[in-house]
Amino acid sequence: MSKQAELERQLKKVSMEYRKFNAEQQEFAIKEIGRIRLEIIDMLSEYSGSDGTIKKQRLNKLLRELESIEKLVRDTGMDALSQVISETASFTNDGIKKSLSDVVGAAAISGVAFDKINKNVLRYMINRLGADDLVLSDRVWNFAGDQRAELTKVIRSGIIRGDSVSTISANVRKVYDNDAWKIRRLVVTEGNTAHRVATAYSAQQSKVVQAVRVHRGKANRPDHRCTQLELEDRYGMGPGLYKPTDSEIYMMHINCTGYLTYEIDPKYL
Repeated sequence: MSKQAELERQLKKVSMEYRKFNAEQQEFAIKEIGRIRLEIIDMLSEYSGSDGTIKKQRLNKLLRELESIEKLVRDTGMDALSQVISETASFTNDGIKKSLSDVVGAAAISGVAFDKINKNVLRYMINRLGADDLVLSDRVWNFAGDQRAELTKVIRSGIIRGDSVSTISANVRKVYDNDAWKIRRLVVTEGNTAHRVATAYSAQQSKVVQAVRVHRGKANRPDHRCTQLELEDRYGMGPGLYKPTDSEIYMMHINCTGYLTYEIDPKYL
């Protein structure tokens, strides 16, 4: 097997292992945000009377307290996603460092400041403006606001109907269960984008990397931008080959699991 083929194999393995790690990151984020549900349950219990229901007269005051819950969701969500991004950058660059060293040698990573790259990945991801003109905090705030609106709806209707706190609590849990897919989508999108950014940033600093190659995501759909970029020969270097500074290959579409590998300068092969 040629050095180029072996590096391709190893970098693909890093990306496949990251997909498994990202699944763990999804569960982590869901669990972190899910902890807040317990605070809502405690709050409902504090407002309940001896009959296990909440008087309608206390409704507005209780709903105002959801403002603090929304803020907690925003803060917890940002902390969780920042951790996802930082862990992703470290995971990715640890794999890249080993792969380049094993296949090409020490020259491949000479002068590459991986620790600095990891910090730059986090900075880029926090400030990245998406096609929706939103940055990461905007997306988290939108999620928190939508969740608060849904919680307000189920709590208000439950109190007006005279439901027990246990019934209202069960409906609050349904809100969290129904929102899990939104958290997964955020973690898949932001995590995999961070994975590609870390790969591209390291390529920019390595003197042996000539180009990066785009590989389509596991959905393998022709209408997905990652598939289109994999097939496009933009620079005459061959289909799917791009400069590591091409930001379009960092975030190709929402939920994208596409990944990047390296094309090595022939003089290092």
